[in-house]
Amino acid sequence: MAAGCGSSDERVATCAGAVGEAADVKDAFLGGKGLAAGVGSAVDPKTGLPTRVVHAASGITLVLVPAGEFFMGVERGEGLEARHRRVVKRPFYMGATEVTVGQFRRFVDATGYVTDAESGRAPEEDDKVRGAFVTPNDRVHQREWDDRASWRNPFPRVSGFELREDHPVSQVSWNDAVAFCRHFRLELPTEAQWEYAYRAGAATAYPWGDDGAAGAPFMNGGDESMARRFPRESAAYAYDDGHATHAPAGAFRPNAWGLFDMAGNVEEWTSHDSYLQRVADGLDERAPAPTTNSRVLRGSAWFSSPEGSEPWRRYGMRPTSRRDFIGFRVVVKVDAR
Repeated sequence: MAAGCGSSDERVATCAGAVGEAADVKDAFLGGKGLAAGVGSAVDPKTGLPTRVVHAASGITLVLVPAGEFFMGVERGEGLEARHRRVVKRPFYMGATEVTVGQFRRFVDATGYVTDAESGRAPEEDDKVRGAFVTPNDRVHQREWDDRASWRNPFPRVSGFELREDHPVSQVSWNDAVAFCRHFRLELPTEAQWEYAYRAGAATAYPWGDDGAAGAPFMNGGDESMARRFPRESAAYAYDDGHATHAPAGAFRPNAWGLFDMAGNVEEWTSHDSYLQRVADGLDERAPAPTTNSRVLRGSAWFSSPEGSEPWRRYGMRPTSRRDFIGFRVVVKVDAR
């Protein structure tokens, strides 16, 4: 109830007006971002916003991540991976899953966009123009260049793979992810937003506890199904989830904040513009200006081990890089109110 609301008719009317104004502000914010409350969504008591929304144009479902603070990195880390306090001043919406093939197709159909892998306009190396590095048919950790590879055909050398609309999109570069976000007026998460959301308030080594191997219900990782499909590899997890490569988005259990596949499936591009810097003020609202030709990936992939799925792990690749283990998810900022 608004301050000053009481039991008299005047105060009830004043209170109703304040509530109505708050609802108008909320509706204006959601409408301005192209969002609508999701089916079964609750209302967050601190912001008055729905805890789950749908971005109509892209078809992406997002969940509300609360403001707060956490310790980013790891105690044994050095340099940029050293443990340090970070503050997330404002709540934000984050994609409940990684962007899917079907959602990326909406973008391509609407714009005619041609990815870096398809166009050849952004070579990875001097002699690597159109196409991408791909997984061979019998092993995972020794990729080969294939000019047929793209988001439409991420595994051209893996027999039996069938692309699904609910798979996470892959073989997309940082440039491609940014183009998608610009079209739909969305953003890539900062590194701090990403790690904060992955940890989901947990103080343990992993969001599910201190035992990395206990993450089986939460992630599509390097398990027995992967090792069986790629006989020159060994399983990092002693379970079989039935997915040798990509799993449908959201097929595993979410973390405590309702986010799926923060570990496993595909690694994810962030908005951080330089692998060699981090913001010095402890806040997440901006990324430093680029000083290198690297961009930061977070998360782990369909072949990853428990160690590779630790929340603090970060990887640098060129903005033109594309792989069958690289995708992205999006965020929407909640304006200061």
